[in-house]
Amino acid sequence: MPDIDPWGDVEIGDYSDKMEKFGIDPISDVEDRLPDNLLVRRGIIFGHRGLKEFLDAKEDGEEFAMMTGIMPSGVFHFGHKTVVDQILMYQEMGAEITVTAADIEAYNTRDMSLEKSRELVIEEYLKNYVALGLDLDKVDFYFQSEGGNDYHLKSKQFAKHLTQNEVEATYGSAAPGKITSALTQYADILRPQFDSPKPTVVPVGVDQDPHIRLTREVARKYRDADFYKPSSTYNKFMRGLQGGKMSSSDPKSYIALTDDIKDAKKKIDQAKTGGRDTLEEHREKGAKIEEDMVFELLAFHLIEDDDELARIKREYSSGEMLSGELKQIAKDRLEEFLTEHQRKREEASEKVEQFVRENT
Repeated sequence: MPDIDPWGDVEIGDYSDKMEKFGIDPISDVEDRLPDNLLVRRGIIFGHRGLKEFLDAKEDGEEFAMMTGIMPSGVFHFGHKTVVDQILMYQEMGAEITVTAADIEAYNTRDMSLEKSRELVIEEYLKNYVALGLDLDKVDFYFQSEGGNDYHLKSKQFAKHLTQNEVEATYGSAAPGKITSALTQYADILRPQFDSPKPTVVPVGVDQDPHIRLTREVARKYRDADFYKPSSTYNKFMRGLQGGKMSSSDPKSYIALTDDIKDAKKKIDQAKTGGRDTLEEHREKGAKIEEDMVFELLAFHLIEDDDELARIKREYSSGEMLSGELKQIAKDRLEEFLTEHQRKREEASEKVEQFVRENT
């Protein structure tokens, strides 16, 4: 069996081990060529494959693109926000942005109807994307089921350029539903190059790396177009509020961006912290930062200023700051963020619905 199943529950474990095994380069190699972004500065985006070619195109004034997909898995939460933050970074860099709604994949691998996928994509994803700052007027957005004849044709042609051994070594099996979904994803990843080949980056978690590797193989072998092999960047996963995996099926593990603010604060109160068992022990030894899910929420999303985060980390790890004080900081920042975000989301609602009507 492969180390990673892109359709299953993935425990990544040691990121450095996966980097070595799959040939992922450290983001530090190109960090000075990327925008000053929180995710890059803090190592949340930790690796890349082939990003130098993408950055060369940007610096040379040539066309370059970014694509990503929406898997309609449930409510939109802070774990999903990491992807949107990356889209916004590439949008700021001037990349052509492509976003696909993976309704075919959801149908084949998650037993979700196309109608339900459409509803979730609009209500839970696009409205939050726009509220976070995505400019839909500058995005090629489409549902996989409505991708067009050329898109679906290419997804079938790409099958010619893979072997049974490659597929099984990468995915562990060649189940028809999964392979159809994978071929469709290759068409998604290469779609920005259909009209004119250009370096394209796909920001993903390590769990999606199998799709990246085989798309690069398809791009290398396909002879009807001079595709660039797609680049990729890799981000760490936020853990759930109780520790372990954040899952859309477990509301206690996440804070949704549409959560009632009081309910969201309660989730922080109930979250796993790195505080010690007694006040005396905490003052003496300090918090175990690496086990604290509230600090992780602050670091990923709620505190932009590095000096402020460093101060909180120093005071908390020394025992000067207590878990309750850390939680209060998080609750205050969360209330501020959600109040503003939910206002923007309400403003975006009509625009998103009109955009979908006109463009799909």
